[in-house]
Amino acid sequence: MNNKVFIKFTLFLAFIIMLISCQKDIQKKQAYRKGTLILAIDPSLTNLGSSLAEVFQSTYPDSKIIFKQEVEDLVIADLLNGKISMAMTTRDLTLDEAKILYNRTNVNYISSQIACDATIFIASKQSSISELDLSSLKSNIESKESKVVFDGGNSSNFNNLKKKLGFNLSKDQKINSFTNGKEVIDFVSKNTSHIGVIGFDELSEENNNEVKKFLSKVKILPIKIKDTRIYPTVPNLRKGIYPFTKRIFLLNAENSFKVGSSFARFCGSQRGQLIVTRAGLQPYYLYERRVELH
Repeated sequence: MNNKVFIKFTLFLAFIIMLISCQKDIQKKQAYRKGTLILAIDPSLTNLGSSLAEVFQSTYPDSKIIFKQEVEDLVIADLLNGKISMAMTTRDLTLDEAKILYNRTNVNYISSQIACDATIFIASKQSSISELDLSSLKSNIESKESKVVFDGGNSSNFNNLKKKLGFNLSKDQKINSFTNGKEVIDFVSKNTSHIGVIGFDELSEENNNEVKKFLSKVKILPIKIKDTRIYPTVPNLRKGIYPFTKRIFLLNAENSFKVGSSFARFCGSQRGQLIVTRAGLQPYYLYERRVELH
């Protein structure tokens, strides 16, 4: 083989190798832009999750996000048992849970905080209840004649209150609960002596027609601490003043960069955080607004 033929053959071989490499890169990029993601999610986070998923899927039309709605304890259990690879929750995994997940799936999960939400309290517009204090709220929950209604046993809101109030229920005591916040809103609006426990995400988007309808039936109750009434507002969430603030996490246990990883990256991007703002919640990442003068 003379030198000219050898050089041509070498260049041709290099071109083929480069072409194969490019095809592999394209396939890798397409892997996180197409496919189906099963996202386990606590029902109280569905409004925000749906808003984020809708825009993500419009950006990547070959992707599809399917929600698996269940109370937060079951969401965590499904993740640890490898039944799902991604979850939206209001808490991170503990160190012990992270070890269990790795031992069962051989995956080091990635945790991303995307927003701040809150557990809030509602009452009928006709109710005489106008505020709550921490001690009476705890006593009401612990009472066998409790008038507090949750959006699910072992839901994120139930767990948030249990952690922050430290209430104890007797072994035979059953909590009053429904399967989601909408059912709680409907029940409380018709029962003036009851207090509903739901996520702020249910009522935060004030320009939403469904939220307007809910707010015509129920009122959001402030928490009274000393002589101050504290409402669940975005400024109070940002400053950490409202006592039942909770963070929203995406827990990613994919074994490679797939649709779930792409979705997590999108939620933390400026575009994703603007969707959080539009939903009436506090974004986890704050972007500096730039003004250009010409």
